[in-house]
Amino acid sequence: MKKENANNDIIHTVNLNKDLKRIISEYDNEKKIIITDNNCKNLCLPVIADIIDDNFMIFEINSGEEFKSINTVQKIWTFLLQNNFNRHSLMINLGGGMVTDIGGFAASTFKRGMPFINIPTSLLAQVDASVGGKTGINYGGLKNEIGVFNQADYVIISNTFLKTLSKSEFLSGFAEMLKHALICEEKHLNELFDFFINNYKKINFSQITDLIIKSVNIKKHFIKKDIFDTGIRKTLNFGHTFGHAFESLFNLKLKHGEAVAQGIICELFLSARKLNFDKNKLEQINSMIKKIFGVLFIPDEDFEAVYSLMKHDKKNTNNVINCVLLEGIGKPKIDQALSKNEVYNALKYLNNI
Repeated sequence: MKKENANNDIIHTVNLNKDLKRIISEYDNEKKIIITDNNCKNLCLPVIADIIDDNFMIFEINSGEEFKSINTVQKIWTFLLQNNFNRHSLMINLGGGMVTDIGGFAASTFKRGMPFINIPTSLLAQVDASVGGKTGINYGGLKNEIGVFNQADYVIISNTFLKTLSKSEFLSGFAEMLKHALICEEKHLNELFDFFINNYKKINFSQITDLIIKSVNIKKHFIKKDIFDTGIRKTLNFGHTFGHAFESLFNLKLKHGEAVAQGIICELFLSARKLNFDKNKLEQINSMIKKIFGVLFIPDEDFEAVYSLMKHDKKNTNNVINCVLLEGIGKPKIDQALSKNEVYNALKYLNNI
């Protein structure tokens, strides 16, 4: 039976199968399905094999942002219909943000809503998709253009899955952690930079767990005050106004965190220009981001395309591009209007940093 809660329960587990068995026991009399992608089926599904019995069905989707589409959702709906799932059945989404987003959307719309549990397996999903209730799909070449707000009953976070990640997948999540630190406090930002310098090559999983918990709690702070993203929750969009445009420009081939990291560079530049963000900190932070994520070059002839894509951002009003900028670390300002000239100047800065 679906829980009637406004906020999902986030569990940072040190014993994944024990906690998962306890939670699934709440749905003992219901049909159950696990949604996963072809990568996670091989790497992550075996981790929870002990809890899978004859009451479970597995539905595999293709991995990759290009499959985060209405066509994939239709395949999930059709499978649920053909196998007699109902609004009391349980869906478990096992995978990265693509799986939890699309699985959550399918569950939220099937029979007007069935309960679901998310088990995020990537660092990005654990610190970003784990909290907030955003579900959805890409549409018309735009990121997360169609979706609904709906909380998972539970989100279960385990660092066990992080051992399966490639360097690029780990860094994609790390970018969101940097974003959380920048909108919250300098101390946490320095902790993340220290982690990268001293522990990244051989990941200290105990330390990364502590940092994940801090990152999730920062996001929860903003979500609790603004569930439906009409006010302060927009703060979490820092780095994303440019970042989402970069993703779309590169046809979703650029990893989300890589795009957000480059978006942070642009938005910190505009923060210094428009809100007097400290220029020394600007150079220090952007130099570190460049060291971690490398550089992204946007040809001059693509500036207009980036600007046009930014005009599709969901947080815009009256055809004006709205952006999150920082007066200082931990001092975000939402709804900062950007002109075409300012967008172009930020892209020039990105190319020359």
